[in-house]
Amino acid sequence: MAAPQDSEAVSPVVNPTSPLDYNPTVITVFDVLLIVGFVACTAVLLTAWLSKTIIRSRPWYILMGLTSFWSIQYLFLLGNQYTDSPPPRAVCLIQSSFVYAAPPANMFALLGIFLQILLLLVEAVHKKPGLEGKFSPFIIGLPFLTYLVIFSLALVNGIQHPENVTRSKDHLTCHHASGPSTFITASLVLIGCALTFIIEAVTFSIFWRHKEMIHSKTRLLSFSVAIRSAVFSLAPLISACISVSRIVQISTDAPRTPTPDLVMAGLPLVAGLIFGSQRDIIAVWMFWRQSPNTFAEMGKGKV
Repeated sequence: MAAPQDSEAVSPVVNPTSPLDYNPTVITVFDVLLIVGFVACTAVLLTAWLSKTIIRSRPWYILMGLTSFWSIQYLFLLGNQYTDSPPPRAVCLIQSSFVYAAPPANMFALLGIFLQILLLLVEAVHKKPGLEGKFSPFIIGLPFLTYLVIFSLALVNGIQHPENVTRSKDHLTCHHASGPSTFITASLVLIGCALTFIIEAVTFSIFWRHKEMIHSKTRLLSFSVAIRSAVFSLAPLISACISVSRIVQISTDAPRTPTPDLVMAGLPLVAGLIFGSQRDIIAVWMFWRQSPNTFAEMGKGKV
C-alpha cells in the first residue's frame, strides 16, 4: 500500500477509472483526428504565408495559427493515455491550463475576423477610411491577451491547488476538478459567441443592402467569400459550445459520451478543409495547371 501512496504524492490526483470510461478506441480516434487536423490546418497556413499570390488578413493568420496550436495542446498527454498510471504533474498542469485558455482565445480570434469585415464594409459604404486601422490593435491583441490571462489564471490555480489537477476519466485530457477556471472559460466563450452572432447579423445586413455598390466599387468581398466565412464560423461556434459543455462535464463528473470530445478534436481538420478548399489555395497546390496570372487573380481581395 505504501508504493501507490508515494506515486500519488508526486502525481496529479486521478479519478477512479472504470472500463466504460477508459476506451482505447476513443483515445486513438481522438489523437488521430488531432494529428490529421494539425497537418491539414498547418498546410493551409503555410501555403498562404509562403505564397506570393495569396492575400490573407492578420486576423485570419491568428485564427489559423491558434487552430493549429489547438491540436498540439490537446496532444500533450500523447503516450500517457493508455495506462492507468497518472501523467507527470507538470504535463497535466500545463495541458489543463491550455485547455481552459484555448476556447475563448479561438472564439475571440473568430470575432476579430468578422469585426474586421464589418469595419471594412462600413469604410466602403459610408466612406470612412482608416476605420479598420483604428481597431486593428484591439482585433489582433484580444486573442493573445485572452490566451495569456486565462492560461496564467489556470496555471496559478493549479499550482496553488495541485490536488485539483487531474486527468479526466476517459484519459483524453487533464482538467481542474474544482476552481474558477471552468466558469471563466464558459463565460468568455458565451460572450464571444453572442458578439460574433451580432456582428455577423449586422455585417450581412449591410452587405445585402449595399451588395451592388460594394461589388462595383471594391474587391474587398464577394458573396462567395462572405458565405464561406459564415459557414466556417459555425465550426468554431459549435466547437466552442461543445468545449464549454465538456469542461463542465469533466469538472462535475457528469455522465458523458465521447462525441463532444471527437467533435472538438476535429475542429482543426474542419478549418483545414474549409480554408484549404478555397480556389487560390488549390491553385497554388495545383501549380502545374494554372498560369501566374490566374494565381494573382484568385489571390486578390480575400479577407
